[in-house]
Amino acid sequence: MAFVLANIGLFAAFAAVAALLGLSYSLEGMLGYQSTLPGDAVRLMNAGASVLDLRPADQFAAGHVRGAVNLAPGALADWAGKQRKSKQRAVVLIAPPRQSVFGLARQLRAQGFEPVHVLKGGMRGWAEAQLPLAK
Repeated sequence: MAFVLANIGLFAAFAAVAALLGLSYSLEGMLGYQSTLPGDAVRLMNAGASVLDLRPADQFAAGHVRGAVNLAPGALADWAGKQRKSKQRAVVLIAPPRQSVFGLARQLRAQGFEPVHVLKGGMRGWAEAQLPLAK
């Protein structure tokens, strides 16, 4: 107990970091998506997940996940409206760097898609995991 009292600042900082980490996971769920590592995305794809690449067409043409559909963010509603039978399958979103996908994930969930995953690290994360690219 004396150790804790002597280092109360360190324990308070640890508690704050742990609370923020828990909050970040909770916020993802409330915002309608889950961050997914590339290896987990492969597992989802093997189970039939739809992969939507929201990057510009030139970046998509330079290299993309095999089987991914390239969509402009504005075309997401049209795509979702055509997917009658596949709403029970997972959806993996691949977004360009620094693009917010909160609204897009929420839009998919509102149309009945669940679960919605966002590829953690985007295509850079995919490449760093040394996973194959299609061209």
